[in-house]
Amino acid sequence: MKKLAIVLAVTIALGGCSTFSKKTVAEQKPVVAEFVGGNLKVNYTMSGELDSIVSSNSVKLTSTLPYAQDEAYTLATLRAKKQIVQFMREELETEKFANTIFKSLQDAEAEDGKETSKTVKSEIIGELQSSIKQKSSAILQGVFVDEKSYDAKTNTITVVVKTSTKSVDTAKALRKLMGN
Repeated sequence: MKKLAIVLAVTIALGGCSTFSKKTVAEQKPVVAEFVGGNLKVNYTMSGELDSIVSSNSVKLTSTLPYAQDEAYTLATLRAKKQIVQFMREELETEKFANTIFKSLQDAEAEDGKETSKTVKSEIIGELQSSIKQKSSAILQGVFVDEKSYDAKTNTITVVVKTSTKSVDTAKALRKLMGN
């Protein structure tokens, strides 16, 4: 119980100690690229820094047993996490990744009314790829369930997992506190 109180206190303290960045509003606004039919979203800055990865999965309940919802929740969570792993292992180096990021950059620029060259966009794509590669193990350690829901009409459970630079930093701090 004491550990839980310490963990909560550290989490609150870390949130209160955060600093404000001197970046412009355009750099702070994340750009979103969708993969795997929209079930996986990569949020990043215009400079190519990874902000977060969000993955969702739905599982249809096949039983009315008391533990069926828990099993479906666990299965949906594992599948959503698996999507992130597969994305980092298989899609990160593909031309589809580059094309999707390129298109999302164009869409973000259209909203902001700013144009950048293809060379700059290619550099942003390369920066994002290397950012994800370098942080891949930390990204996976920082994954948490962001949202879960049950739809009674379709009898399905949907789970959304998320990992971000903030959650990775928090996970590291908590691991240090716990002595790991």
